[in-house]
Order: sequence, then C-alpha cells, then structure tokens
Amino acid sequence: MKLSRIGGLLLALALVAGPAAAADDKQDDGAVVSEILEVLKERGIVDEGEYQRMAAKNARYEKEKEGFMPKLEWWGDFRFRHESFFYSRDDAGNDRDNRFRIRYRFRLNAKVNVNEHADVIFRLASGDNDDRSTNQTLGSGPDFDTDDIRLDRAYAKLTAPAEWSPFGGKWVAELGKVPNPFVWKEDKDYMLWDRDINPEGVSLRYTKNFSDATRMFGNFGYYIIDENSQASDPHMWGLQGGVIHELTEDVRLGGRASYYEFRSVDGPFIERGASGRGGVTSAGGNVRDGIAGGGNDPIRVFHLTGVAKYEGIEDWPMMVFGQWSQNFQATSSALYNAGDADTAWGTGFEIGNKKKWVKLGFGYYHIEANAFPSQFIDSDLFDGRTNREGPVVYASRQIMKNTDANLTMFFSDVIDNDIEPASEAVKDSDRIRIQADLVFKF
Repeated sequence: MKLSRIGGLLLALALVAGPAAAADDKQDDGAVVSEILEVLKERGIVDEGEYQRMAAKNARYEKEKEGFMPKLEWWGDFRFRHESFFYSRDDAGNDRDNRFRIRYRFRLNAKVNVNEHADVIFRLASGDNDDRSTNQTLGSGPDFDTDDIRLDRAYAKLTAPAEWSPFGGKWVAELGKVPNPFVWKEDKDYMLWDRDINPEGVSLRYTKNFSDATRMFGNFGYYIIDENSQASDPHMWGLQGGVIHELTEDVRLGGRASYYEFRSVDGPFIERGASGRGGVTSAGGNVRDGIAGGGNDPIRVFHLTGVAKYEGIEDWPMMVFGQWSQNFQATSSALYNAGDADTAWGTGFEIGNKKKWVKLGFGYYHIEANAFPSQFIDSDLFDGRTNREGPVVYASRQIMKNTDANLTMFFSDVIDNDIEPASEAVKDSDRIRIQADLVFKF
C-alpha cells in the first residue's frame, strides 16, 4: 500500500529527527528542521519545489521567533574599595575616632533594541536604599547575610528620525528612571549633582555638529521628586546648553550654562536638605528659613562651567576647569547671624594619561549652606552636606586591560559655624576621607 504524503512525512520525521537531534543536543530547533528537510529531499520524499517552500516557511518562522526573544546587550562594572576617615578635634572640642571600612559596588546594564528608533535600558546595582550610593559595606549585616540588588535605572530611549529635525542634529528622549543629563563628563563635575543620582521623569537631549571643530548640545529634564497624594508633587525642571570647540589640533575648549528650578517644595523637602531626616540618604547644611526664600518658594539655581584641554604632549595631556553657581531664591536667615549663603564654586586641574603613566588631579570646592539642596550634592565630596569647603586630590592608573587602580583624598571643613547649631555644624566637618579603589569593567 502506498503511503500518503502526510504519512510519509511523519515517518521520515520519526526516522531522522531522533538521530539528527542526538548528533548535537546543543543544536537549536531551526537547525534541526533544516537538517530534516535536507534528508527528506535526499531520500526523494519531497521534491525540489516542496523542499524550497518548507525551507522558506521555516526561515520565516525563525525570524518571527527572534522578535519574541530579543537579544540583550550586557555591560557593567565591579569596584572594590577600602575607605578611611581621619578626624581632627571638632570646633566643640570633641574627639572622634578614625574609621575604616571595606565596600564593593556592582552594576549590571542591559539594553534591548526594540526597533530602529527605540531601545529599552535598565541597570541593576548593589547597595541599600540610598539614591547617592550603590556601595555595599562588608559586614553591614551579621554572619555573612545576603546583599541587596536594586533597580537603579529603567527607561526607554527614543531617537527621532533625522527628517524630524528642521535644524538637523540628533534628538533623543529618555523616559523613566533615567541617567542625569546635567552631569558633564568633560571635567571633574563633583559640585552640585552626585553621579549616582538617577532622576525619575523625562529627559530630552539634543546635539549638533556645526563643523568638524564645533559641537553644540542642549539638555532638558522634568522630574518628580516626591509623589504626594494630598498636594502638588515636589518636582524640578532643568535646562542646559553648551558648546565644545577644538581651537587647534591640540587645544579644546568647552562651556555650559545650566538652570534648575525646584517647585512645590514642601516642609519635608526642606527638612531633608537641612538635616537629612525623613530621606533615604545622609544630607544636611541647608538653612530651613533660607534655602527657599524663607518659605516654600521655588528654588532657582544658575550654574556655569568652563574647561580647557591641551593634548600637545601625548603622554601628559592637561585640563583646567572652573565652575560657579548661585541660588537666586536664597535669603538671610532670621535665626542665624549669616547672609544668604547662596553661592558655590569649584576649580581644578588634571594632568597625565592613566594608560601611559598615571593621571593626577586636584580640585577645590566651596559650597555654601543654601547653594543647592544638599540631598543632591556629591556624597563623597563633603559627606552629602553643604556649608563645606575643601580640596580633592586624586590619581588613577590602568594596571591591566579594563582594570584601573584609583586613589582619592577628600578634605572637608565647615565654612560658617554661625549658620547651623553647633551639633550639626561640626558633625564630620574637619576630616580627611581616603578611597582606594580597584575598578573592573566588562
């Protein structure tokens, strides 16, 4: 009796599927089906036309299946740190013991390409519920307890088609828990924003090359600071513009101007900046009746930065930078004998190449009490406090591929003892903080 076509195909599949799959149990289903079709054609069970039709159908299926299981692009870093704190006697005459600790930081990023204009990106990070640190301190829990992993970033990145921009250039929108678009990588941007902070809202970035030597950029962001079901949400928006220009083959200049406005700020927001109480991170230094004009008025901050780089000496490139900011809303306190305390500034230089020899840097920063909400400034610089000043010295050397050794020293002292109560003004104010890091990137 002659087998039907369907019966013959089923018999052929039964005969060859087992041996084909057993030959390599790591082979995917698509490859197995292709091999089966080849065997069917060689044994004359299907003719050439039928083979081409089924092979094309299998190829379409494999392509569609890839759409349901997108490929993730992974990258990340691991940092191992020894940290030391050396204290002097404070202004109240009290001694503090020096402190030492060991910490690590682990971050894992992933990106999936949704289509030619959209990506979804997320980052997992170690650490507890601190928006200015993803460090995990060894021994922070008893008896080698397990450590936490948190969702540090999660956002959609949308790139506009080139024809959508009447001015040319590139437009990118980021939606969700996003990277901070206002942090600059051109200089040692320690002053206002901690680099670990990832705001929640919408960012819009624009870049345009006017020539081979000149690039302009602009950033806008709108972010929710604290969801409030009983009143308006404390929120902020920021606008930034800048330019980078290659003056000569060896000299590059850059500048940017930023404006930040914090609105609907309430009592808990002011308190977090004054003492850190009620927040998820250490903070302090803002004057309760000064940072926002004596009440809950908007906080308006203007920030300028300039940088110059010289690369005429290959092994020893150099950079100098300076920045200044002012909180236009700050006012003199009725409680303390002090002025507006509304200004922050920083300056410094850097020299060297960490891949050739070593990179060395120095900076000095001065952040008055009401210059910026303290819960957002760099937590390493002055332990997350305003009304502080001091230098930073750092060195970096690449010791192996994708592996750096870093050493950083932060010095801190109080600016004005009259602004805060003595218990707050002298807390950790006179100290040296030393961080020795090994950083692995992958």
